[in-house]
Amino acid sequence: MAAHLRVPAFFIGRREGAIMTTDANTLGPAEHIIQAILTHSDHVYHGRPGVVVADPRQAVGVRWDPVTHKVEGEAKVVYKLVKAGKKNQRVKLGNLLDDGRVQNGVLVGHYRPAGVFPEVATWLYTKIADVWKLDNEFAARWASFAYGEDHRDLKVVLAAFMLAQSRKGDPVREKGQILFHDEDFRDVGEAMMLITRKDKKDLNPKLLLRIHDVLSLDGVAKVNRELGFGQSARKPFYGRWPKAVEKWLRYREENPRMLQGLVKAGFRTTVMELARRIGYKPTTPRFFEILRWKQKQAAEGHRTLAIGKDVKAAESWEGKTEEQICKAIVKDKPNWKRIVGLLPSSVGVTRAIVAAAIEAGSVSAKDLIILTPTLEELGLLEVQDIRERWQAALKAADDMRAANIARNVKTEKVKEELSDAADTAMKKAVEEVTRDMEVYVMVDISGSMESSIENAKSHVAKFLQGFSPERVHVCVFNTAARMISIKHPSAAGVANAFSGIRSGGGTDYGAGVRMMNGIRPKDGSDTLFIFVGDEEAPEFSQEVRRCGLNPMAFGFVKTAPDGGAAAWRRQMGFKASAVTDTAANLGIPCFMIDESTFSDPYAIPRTIRNLVAATPVGKPVGNAAPKRVTLVDQILKTDLLQKPAWA
Repeated sequence: MAAHLRVPAFFIGRREGAIMTTDANTLGPAEHIIQAILTHSDHVYHGRPGVVVADPRQAVGVRWDPVTHKVEGEAKVVYKLVKAGKKNQRVKLGNLLDDGRVQNGVLVGHYRPAGVFPEVATWLYTKIADVWKLDNEFAARWASFAYGEDHRDLKVVLAAFMLAQSRKGDPVREKGQILFHDEDFRDVGEAMMLITRKDKKDLNPKLLLRIHDVLSLDGVAKVNRELGFGQSARKPFYGRWPKAVEKWLRYREENPRMLQGLVKAGFRTTVMELARRIGYKPTTPRFFEILRWKQKQAAEGHRTLAIGKDVKAAESWEGKTEEQICKAIVKDKPNWKRIVGLLPSSVGVTRAIVAAAIEAGSVSAKDLIILTPTLEELGLLEVQDIRERWQAALKAADDMRAANIARNVKTEKVKEELSDAADTAMKKAVEEVTRDMEVYVMVDISGSMESSIENAKSHVAKFLQGFSPERVHVCVFNTAARMISIKHPSAAGVANAFSGIRSGGGTDYGAGVRMMNGIRPKDGSDTLFIFVGDEEAPEFSQEVRRCGLNPMAFGFVKTAPDGGAAAWRRQMGFKASAVTDTAANLGIPCFMIDESTFSDPYAIPRTIRNLVAATPVGKPVGNAAPKRVTLVDQILKTDLLQKPAWA
């Protein structure tokens, strides 16, 4: 299908160019996308066990927390892992029962092994389904657009949906004659599985397997049945996933170097599992030999290849000395993940081995940042060449992982360099989309925020690092307001600006808006209001109209009010919907930003990027074209993904 720009009617609100609806029952595709990509970040899959507890503050109604368990006597005792400084503290939750419940006199939650988080995966799949029901092609373009982005979990769920949805190129007939063939949007899902990218944003074998795990979920299977995808009333529907996996495996069997590369990269067992799930039948025994997969005859006796044939033992460095291992690293140049897998426990990660890996180019820039605590402990940051490589990796960083790693190092100098790298990564990530945007941030410091004020300050500190200082304006308010001066565009600068601020007084969002009245945006800039606070306060649309700043959208980080203040406000008749009601009355979108986003440094740049990109573009003055391109426009301009020629 040729790419073309179209603006469906449901994108246009009372205000030209604005995405207006806030009622959950009347949301258009754009709003569903924003909710999906802003509310949850990388929580579809957890690589460690956790416990799920009810939490009405979350969009999915539950919260996942990391846990471990220990056998004590005859009971399995579950402990929650709580971050305290550099270490995790274990807090006892209760006993683990056979059915997965965790009890301590009462039900505490439900234990979950590592894997897909069903509630979040189902919630996200449902959001995608809502978009698809309103506009099939827009959903397909969204998937095509997302494929080039960083959000792996979103790509997995979008691929799962596109593989299962019902537009699959069926013939359209009239009076028994085939007039044409319908669009085949399952091709988009196949393309997401089969295309490889040099920037590593493609779906690796583990993610291909995760698509199957998502489609296997009861909640997802229910959505597919309700939409009429597939025939079975009992079994999950996998759409074109098996066919795509067969193509993926066949291509790599026919190109043995690709299969060998997957084995070297640590995907051997994952490739084997993909083959098992679809009952893959290779054309030659070489497939099994490369995977070191010994074959036994099936009970039905139908297997014909490599039965009983010995396979080459897995490569191992067991029995090698440290010197021999270093020579092997320099000679073969395996990647760091492979090195860790081959290292015998009797040797472990030593200074010489890490130095050899860096010298051989086995350690990527991201690996260098992740390895910072190890480099520090082994004294390798004192080696000039290694330190220069590490500093170059920090300068090139395109995410905020350094902010997490800074908590695990001891040297103040190293901490500062990691923090600076995180600040720089944030700025680079959002510089382009914020270029023509003026941002006004208003933070509630009323009495109801007493226990939430520190969290609010922390959120704002992390959020504001992404904006150019001259384009972001910050105030705090209760029944009055005052401006906050940020002297340096860094985490430290923002934290300093908020030091000494305490909660107290009532809540008047209008006071914050009035304070911003005299700060006019630069010519040609759109404006975005971001609020941090609770909602039990009067509606304030008149104040927004009077200020003349004409915000295109609201962003809202909602915090829970303290109990006593909340009860008093309810007695006074305040509704808990001040910000969202105001947005609805103004006919502009209000994008909810989950507090949990700020606990994940990797998600913060993406949140800011998507929030700004999703904000509608104002009507240009005269013949001038708007400089920003909204997320909706970016998606509409995206060509549908095409399968590679070999598929």
